[in-house]
Amino acid sequence: MYMRFSALVPVAALAAVAAAAPDALEARNGGSSSCDTGTIQCCNQTFTQGSSQLTALLGLLGITIPNVAGLVGYQCSPIVGTNTCTQQPVCCTGNTYNGLIIVGCSPITIGA
Repeated sequence: MYMRFSALVPVAALAAVAAAAPDALEARNGGSSSCDTGTIQCCNQTFTQGSSQLTALLGLLGITIPNVAGLVGYQCSPIVGTNTCTQQPVCCTGNTYNGLIIVGCSPITIGA
């Protein structure tokens, strides 16, 4: 009987941790569960403004973007419902260019 009880203790502890874990899309930037200034996006790649990689990419795509604060996201899609992001989740406030580039992004961490 003692062995069965001791086997249940770790299972109960894991269940308690899982129940207390945040939802998959809860952002952990200051406890906020949303992106208050824009939309939560999942980007395949992000660049800093003025980086040589971004300059080359924009040149290939024929896109001119304004100087804005934050990161520039490439190939981003909105995170909605229970979608997960295996790349870089960001909160973006800027414009989208040709559906490939979005400006004014800040990195966020979403729960697993």
